[in-house]
Amino acid sequence: MSLRLCTINTATVPFAAVTDEGEIVGFICTSISTDSNEAMLAFVIVDPAQRGKGYGREMIELAARYCFEILKAEAVQLNVFTVNERARKCYESAGFTERHTTPDAFSFGNELWGRCNMVKKKQ
Repeated sequence: MSLRLCTINTATVPFAAVTDEGEIVGFICTSISTDSNEAMLAFVIVDPAQRGKGYGREMIELAARYCFEILKAEAVQLNVFTVNERARKCYESAGFTERHTTPDAFSFGNELWGRCNMVKKKQ
């Protein structure tokens, strides 16, 4: 089974990840900074019932390819909470590496979460 990304035309480009059978399995947004020529992936969501099937990595790879080939970005970045080790491993498997981590970047309830910025550079 393969995925395709479906989009509408806006400054921040949202995509639905859709299987060949038409089932929506995820969501992701892309945008680009014209100042740095660096794209950003955000709001990466995979249907919990579809996790562990490789859809997350495929979504990230497709979105990065869109950023490099269509948006002509030199690099693609994303942020992940340090407590979300599963997502971080997914992004690493798609070729992203840690650029920097900001400890205690986000407050949730009584907890403080770190934020890891990851980047993939055009090859």
